Amino acid sequence: MRSKRNIDVCLTPFMIDLFDLSNKKVIVIDVFRATSAMCIFLNNRGKEVIPVSTIEEAKKYKNKIHNFSSMQCLVAAERNGSIVPGFDLGNSPLLYHGKSFQDMSLVITTTNGTLAINKSKHAGAGMLLASFLNSNAVIDHVFSDTEHDILIVCSGWKGRFCIEDTLLAGLLAKNILLNDTFVSNSDSVLLAQDLYVSAQSNLFSFLSNSSYRKRMNLDEDVRYCLQRDIMDIVPVWSENDFYGGFSLL
Repeated sequence: MRSKRNIDVCLTPFMIDLFDLSNKKVIVIDVFRATSAMCIFLNNRGKEVIPVSTIEEAKKYKNKIHNFSSMQCLVAAERNGSIVPGFDLGNSPLLYHGKSFQDMSLVITTTNGTLAINKSKHAGAGMLLASFLNSNAVIDHVFSDTEHDILIVCSGWKGRFCIEDTLLAGLLAKNILLNDTFVSNSDSVLLAQDLYVSAQSNLFSFLSNSSYRKRMNLDEDVRYCLQRDIMDIVPVWSENDFYGGFSLL
């Protein structure tokens, strides 16, 4: 009989050292807005997303592109919700919506999402990117993997807990646990599921007093990122000798 697989939720990237990643497939989420924007880029025929941790790394890519104009690459940088001066893109989904990125790469650094990705790179079974926009596709992909435990990593805000990422973690965990090959005895999974069940009838309204919406005047972005399953893609991590990135299966 096949042993059951475990699912857990890491509520912020600063807690990730508490988890053994050796047999884990990690699902990284940053609802507002990094993983949502990355998913849109790839869904709009982008070739790959290359996350980098610092603005300095992003600038190096930008300089390479300036010197080698044949490179089909965009460079995006966001800090504290705004585009970093000198870069053309940030992490707003509206900057990526409705555009074609055929055969292009996106190098991106953000306040929270790329930090969570960097801290999850040592996952033994690799990483996926999730958003509300592609949640069902990610769940189906998890069901197709018959071996590995799942850890959902919430990007949070500057190392702190945030509600929106926990809501998506709850949606994912709730649906994954409908499959009887999965089990959890984690309080963070229970918290995330209960939070999602409380909010699912109107996520936008539930988040009205959230830190993100009080801090940022970005309700159009928020509404966009809370759309459910408007794309059927699964961004998967791969690494070569030079860099790591996400591309589609």
